[in-house]
Amino acid sequence: MPIPVILDCDPGHDDVFAIWLAAGHPGIDLRAITTVGGNGRLAHTTYNARVVTGLAGITDVPISPGAPGPLVRALSPAEWIHGGNALGGPELPAPTVEADLRPAIELIRDTVDAADEDVTIIATGPLTNIATFVRIYPDRLSKIREIVWIGGSTGRGNVTPYAEFNCWCDPEAASIVLGSGPPFTMIGLNVTHQALVTQEVIGRMSAIRTLA
Repeated sequence: MPIPVILDCDPGHDDVFAIWLAAGHPGIDLRAITTVGGNGRLAHTTYNARVVTGLAGITDVPISPGAPGPLVRALSPAEWIHGGNALGGPELPAPTVEADLRPAIELIRDTVDAADEDVTIIATGPLTNIATFVRIYPDRLSKIREIVWIGGSTGRGNVTPYAEFNCWCDPEAASIVLGSGPPFTMIGLNVTHQALVTQEVIGRMSAIRTLA
């Protein structure tokens, strides 16, 4: 049976692919998307999530904006990688998917409450939203099957010699989530560097022919 999943993200080129893969993976039941300030400012990451879900025909998954920046420090978006709007490069069409009116942590709460089984949270950006959820709704943590985070590193970093961006952006949030109790899986920068987009991979993606 597919695992119910909440995807917390900051699109970001990499997070765009995470949204598409989560929505299309047969082992995942994508229940909600929440956005956070990280790769770009919250207005951009939320807009980008709305654009790319519409482009992929993902119209039945609510999208809610969350924290605009880290818990205790100013946001320093990764404009040197993702550009000023977090998807620098392509000209984006207007979104066809509206944002949910609930704040992100309320959408997470409601999604967890409505699920008949434990929910997995997959976070691909700074952990600010998840840390806030942990603080405000500790009674819901028993219904979290697992938290999976694309962040941190056990090797080299990408902001400083040893700091990875998602952790560097909000280390206080990472500390809170790591100590919150649910099973936690960290997929560090050193692991993601092994997932290479080769010409063979590009060819396989092109052969799917699901985009015009």
